[in-house]
Amino acid sequence: RLNFRFALHPDLSPHLWRARDSPRGHGEARPAMSVRQLSSPSQASGYSGDYGGDGNTALANHTGGRTQRTKTDPLWRKYDAKANKSGQRGTIYWVGKSIMGEDGALKDERTKGANYHGEWGNNKKHGYGVQVFPSGEKYEGQWGNGLRDGEGTFWAPVGKAKKLRKVYVGGWKDDRRHGRGTCFFKNGEFFQGSWDQNKMHGQGTLRYENGDLYVGEWHDGQRSGKGTLNKANGDCYEGYWLADKREGSGSFFYSDSGKVFVGEWANDLPKSGIYTQASPNPEQAGGVPTTSVLPSLRLAMPTEVLEGALAVVRNGRKAFRANNTPVTRLFSDEELSSLQEAFAAAQRGDGLAGFVELQALCSQLGSDMEADHLQELLVTSGLAEQDSDLDAVGLAFDDFLRLIAVLLDEEASHESGDFNGDDYNWDDSNIDGLTSRCIAAAPPPVDALGPCVALLGLRAVLLLALDLDLSYVCVSVTL
Repeated sequence: RLNFRFALHPDLSPHLWRARDSPRGHGEARPAMSVRQLSSPSQASGYSGDYGGDGNTALANHTGGRTQRTKTDPLWRKYDAKANKSGQRGTIYWVGKSIMGEDGALKDERTKGANYHGEWGNNKKHGYGVQVFPSGEKYEGQWGNGLRDGEGTFWAPVGKAKKLRKVYVGGWKDDRRHGRGTCFFKNGEFFQGSWDQNKMHGQGTLRYENGDLYVGEWHDGQRSGKGTLNKANGDCYEGYWLADKREGSGSFFYSDSGKVFVGEWANDLPKSGIYTQASPNPEQAGGVPTTSVLPSLRLAMPTEVLEGALAVVRNGRKAFRANNTPVTRLFSDEELSSLQEAFAAAQRGDGLAGFVELQALCSQLGSDMEADHLQELLVTSGLAEQDSDLDAVGLAFDDFLRLIAVLLDEEASHESGDFNGDDYNWDDSNIDGLTSRCIAAAPPPVDALGPCVALLGLRAVLLLALDLDLSYVCVSVTL
């Protein structure tokens, strides 16, 4: 080896050279290493000394024991940036999964894949695009952050030929049907109206498979609120619904007889009301022959009898209606806001209102409540048991709203003078209590059959008002 002194200058080529004995006996300069970066130009220009041994060791000692390198981004970052989809792109395909055989080995077959053609934003489907799903379903419309959002149309394959059938046209939000839209069901029914979180909610129209048509309000996918059902046979119901059944005040027109029932409904059945002949009976083309003269009959207090019967039905269904009616139908937005503030000020640390807090809230709302009365309301509302411990009562805000609804209904009944059902003897086996309230006016003289006929007629009218089956109302006497 040859010993020599050297000095590096930053403007010179950053290579170190060392001399070695060549096979010919002459010194030959060969590149020993590359200096990627020195600690500083001043150190490079001022360094000099005997070169001996390994050049890597000398450089490592000079740079403090480490070799500094320029940091560069890995290639996968560059490729990922190029693959980041944004704006209008061509069709993107997703390859289906490999099918595994019974022996656990993968087959050469794959499940059906998916594809999307449309706009992208931040590597997500965003804007307008068409998506074909692995199941064969298809969506065309607006997207937002990778989800169906906006206006769009959805198709589903049917039959062996997998022909696409239009299922839904309308609004979407967070990949669910939301807003105004029309849905075509598989059995031929279709709904047109408002949607919320993939369920019929709000005002809408549903055409049934048998030809019936419902127009009215919906809640959480069920008929709830005020609505009209026009049946294919000509019958028509107009009134209130709850949990997909007729519940509350409503009228029903029977097309075959021309009669109309107006009154209270409970669990999809008529309970008490007025049953009249609205139009001539089409089955009675001619007059009815007169075979005998029957004494006329009327109720002394028909209004009171009807009100008492209606009150019985309402009181019996009070808990069910209070617990199942949507809160938005019980109170207005302003009332909900006021009740929310009052409840927040009186609630306990756990967010519930106990028995004492409920008494204070009722008093704040203008109704001083005794403990026994409040307990009765809790039982009536289905929020407490008859013999439950009052100290263990704790109501959330929604339960408190339903309790207030029962309280307001009770006060409204007292103010209007509604009967509570105790004013009459509702026992069917004892008619004495009923006849004391009624009078049978018969033209004198009344023959021996007159009292019996009068009693039957009186019984028929009262049965109608006392929520019994309508099939037992019609009473006919032939002499």
